[in-house]
Amino acid sequence: MPQLQTQLYSSTFWSARRPKFPLTEGHLVLRLNDPAIAFGPDSAAGLLHSYGRLRRALTALRGATAAQLYMSLNWQPVGDADGEPLAETSTPTLHLFFHWPGSTTAATALRLPAHQRTAAAGTEALDTELRSWLAGTERAGQEWPAEADASPPDPLPSPLPGPLPGRRPGDPAPGQDRSWEPPGWEDRPFHIEPVRPISGEPFRVGHWTAIPRFPAPTLDRLAPASVVELAGTLQRFGSHARPAAHGCTVWATDIWDAPDPATLHLFTRRRGEADGLPRDFVAAGLDLPRGAALDGKPGGPSPTVDT
Repeated sequence: MPQLQTQLYSSTFWSARRPKFPLTEGHLVLRLNDPAIAFGPDSAAGLLHSYGRLRRALTALRGATAAQLYMSLNWQPVGDADGEPLAETSTPTLHLFFHWPGSTTAATALRLPAHQRTAAAGTEALDTELRSWLAGTERAGQEWPAEADASPPDPLPSPLPGPLPGRRPGDPAPGQDRSWEPPGWEDRPFHIEPVRPISGEPFRVGHWTAIPRFPAPTLDRLAPASVVELAGTLQRFGSHARPAAHGCTVWATDIWDAPDPATLHLFTRRRGEADGLPRDFVAAGLDLPRGAALDGKPGGPSPTVDT
């Protein structure tokens, strides 16, 4: 059956799979096993844990240096789906686009309308390696292969770390206007603010950024409780918008051990309206930066291999 061919491993809450139409060799998905499961601390911890396992596996097997993550809630792209992977199921699904030197980036594939995209070929060999790697670490009772890393990963962070002294990642610059921010947001685990319009461009409602206020070398090291709180904030964005949003979309770029915290881009979605925010973001803002963490060369976008 197709599920047996595409599934890489399954945990209590999430299953790692190869999508039916992979856009790059590094395109994988994490799918909730039961759509009735509420998103709470346990399922959030399972999501972070599953992403972390795949991240370490692709780092060991292909030298992965970054990943770009996409998830839509209560929303399914239709038509050309510019800037988004097509939904394969209504079950909550996290799309992962892992990147290693010479691989295709998510933006390269997603800039094309859905009917012009080409499925990545030759993914079976990597899938076989992933199954073996993941099964081997599970049999050994560990999350990483002994030969790949002499020391275990850092312990999971506390449910919600206490405030850090001084200015934290994501805090606005001194004197920056934050009158829009509801009381108490300065102590939340993410700094969230609307995207500022480019000079000369009209302001477009529905795009925010979220930056972790507490250090995390990769997104899987975030505290599960902080991710649950972010999900609740997304729901409030949708319900408080005028008119109310029908769903939301999240894009994030995770570069291993980058000096700056990852930025998550949040979009509210409405059916029946021209919705170019995610499309424009992917076209202009999703490319991976080139730097020491990727290939040791400063400046410019990362190299890609067109499919």
